Amino acid sequence: MSRYLVVSLVNVVNHQLLLFMAINWWAWSGGGGNTFAAVTASVPAYFMSRQWVWQVKGRSSLRSEVMPFWTIALVGLVVSTALAEAADRLFEATVMILIGSLTGYFLVWLGKFLLLHKVFARPSEVIEAAESAIHV
Repeated sequence: MSRYLVVSLVNVVNHQLLLFMAINWWAWSGGGGNTFAAVTASVPAYFMSRQWVWQVKGRSSLRSEVMPFWTIALVGLVVSTALAEAADRLFEATVMILIGSLTGYFLVWLGKFLLLHKVFARPSEVIEAAESAIHV
């Protein structure tokens, strides 16, 4: 869990710095800057997650690594870009664009958490039965 949190923190900081640069240095829109930041930051995010969090070596598995990661990254890109662009149009302030982008990623994270919890959560009696079977 701690490795996941560290990698997540590094990725959030990386993305926000790239978005900040795109908006303030190159005068890109919130949507354009967020797209740039998301695409650029996703590459090291994948490799950091793969090596440090998942601790996978060798060839990447398309089914269990590549597709899930890039699907979630794409959903995050779409949602965060929509909110960053909306914040840009509504407020025209860098801090609001950064907050819009973060909000988009938070919503995707929350949706992923709720979906995975619903798919993998088991009723308490199933858990108790499994635990008692292990201890027999």
